[in-house]
Amino acid sequence: MLRLGAAAVRAGRDRAPPGALRGPALSSAPSAPPQPLVVELKAGKKYAWCSCGHSKTQPFCDGSHRTAAPGVSPLRFTAEADGAAPLCACKRTRSPPYCDGSHREHRQQAAPPGPRP
Repeated sequence: MLRLGAAAVRAGRDRAPPGALRGPALSSAPSAPPQPLVVELKAGKKYAWCSCGHSKTQPFCDGSHRTAAPGVSPLRFTAEADGAAPLCACKRTRSPPYCDGSHREHRQQAAPPGPRP
């Protein structure tokens, strides 16, 4: 079970789902923004978190993986409590479906070097 503030969710597993995008592969997933999306979860409701980055309904799955990323499946989870939760949209998190700040690490690594004096 994962807890973040008022939101608690039991995910199917506590590691990245098979086929979750990491690193440079994200560039082929135009629908995934590079920051978390805060969503209101409802206790007992089942959700499908997009793990491919192609969904037009980020951070949730809309089935786009079937054609855009065959072999990738959404991470299904059930919310245990009502409340806001920052769900990962960049798909680099090490604690899916939650944002762990990995988008900041990637942004720093990808930043071009500044001008040299």
